[in-house]
Amino acid sequence: MIPQSKKFTTNLLVSAALALSIGSPLVSTSVEAQSVLSKQTSIADLVEHVSPAVVNIVVTTEDGETTSEGQGSGFVISPDGEIVTNYHVIDGGSRITVVFNNGVRFPATIVGTDEETDLALLKIRGNAPFRHVPWYKGDPIRIGDWVIAIGNPFGIGQSTSLGIISAIGRDRVESGAYVDYIQTDATINRGNSGGPLFNPQGDVIGVNSAIFSPTGASVGIGFSIPHQTAEEVINALRKDGRVRRGWLGAGLRTAEFSGGTTGGGANINNVVAGSPAHLAGLQIDDIISSINGKPVTNAVEATRIIGRLGPDARVTMEIERNEQPMTVTVQMAERPSKDDVERAMAGQSYLPAAPQQSTPSSPSYETRPAVPPGARSNLNAAGIMAVDLSASFRQNIGMRPDQVGVYVESITPGSTAAGIGLTANMVIMEVDQQDVPSVAHLSTMLQKAAESGQNEVLLLVRLENGSENYAVLPLTDYFAGRAVYKPD
Repeated sequence: MIPQSKKFTTNLLVSAALALSIGSPLVSTSVEAQSVLSKQTSIADLVEHVSPAVVNIVVTTEDGETTSEGQGSGFVISPDGEIVTNYHVIDGGSRITVVFNNGVRFPATIVGTDEETDLALLKIRGNAPFRHVPWYKGDPIRIGDWVIAIGNPFGIGQSTSLGIISAIGRDRVESGAYVDYIQTDATINRGNSGGPLFNPQGDVIGVNSAIFSPTGASVGIGFSIPHQTAEEVINALRKDGRVRRGWLGAGLRTAEFSGGTTGGGANINNVVAGSPAHLAGLQIDDIISSINGKPVTNAVEATRIIGRLGPDARVTMEIERNEQPMTVTVQMAERPSKDDVERAMAGQSYLPAAPQQSTPSSPSYETRPAVPPGARSNLNAAGIMAVDLSASFRQNIGMRPDQVGVYVESITPGSTAAGIGLTANMVIMEVDQQDVPSVAHLSTMLQKAAESGQNEVLLLVRLENGSENYAVLPLTDYFAGRAVYKPD
């Protein structure tokens, strides 16, 4: 680690022409340190001091008889060999090797990973303490601060570039809702991923993670994960091997109001079956305005608040439903993996899933026998042709014996049901969390809902692939309302 007495007040010759020709990035929050940069012509002392802690990450992937090798960057953060890099650098690798700039190689093990923020923590072991670099601790970084990027672009060997912080709080990088990136013009190319972004004192202010480029090479727009986010995630990985975030189980988008204005809440546009949102009674089109008393201004902020609360939190949410304020208590669960979240939001699964009783070699919908004769109902107002399910057919399509529902035989094109995404071969299992044992019951339930003044009902629908999802069926006239939800 760089001793406190040797922290650098380094310097760059700052003429506009030189700054532009160098074209690179970030931070020094100290005005004094920034002024020193204008008086000296080199950052060589800084680079010489920190570069021993910057490493090349070599990842070997074996796929049957094929072996491939990829490379990225990383940096040592502790004397006992903890190394930070990007998740995408080591993802899928069967063997990871850390190579120092002097050529010394160490096998590495994975301590933990977090796909949501694209971070990973590795560990190597040696006979002596490792040179390492510290996270930045200080005032907030600012646009225009100097930065230095060190890494292994294109696998050619350790390289250094200089630039400034071009922007702060960028969220237009495909890495979920948990990172507001630092944008820098320091040269970052393929192979730089996972490397450090330093300030002029040699502190790590970011983890280089992505670039924006039409060519695949640097065009002066690089993105780094801010040190606060990175250090928080790495601490969690050191402790648990993963980041344990709170999970609501609802798709969110920033609320939109009349006139096209946005902000002032997060609108629920999907509710995952069995999730905390579902169990708490949250519904599609609810607007979350505050969480545990903290106002919510948009969907990203709501996601981050929920994540930080953790999986064991019991949360009070102020919501608006049909323009009426309500208070809802939600018991959070632990957020599943990124892939599982995406599958759940697409209606394919929710983990942990309720146990299913499987039937051997269940035929697909395309090869299943025709629906046996039974009571049919043409719900004209909704555009649904439904039929009762026999016990044998229910078994053939893989439903549990304790489950009931009505089979959707056809949907009228252009109808309300078609508008919300209902299709033939689905099974309607519940209306407003009440079982639907027959088409007669379904018809009665919809009629009573309309007569009671409801604008819509919540359907639990079994999809063709066997997964379950919720859909909102508007009630226009008899079934009057708005078709606003299309299940993914």
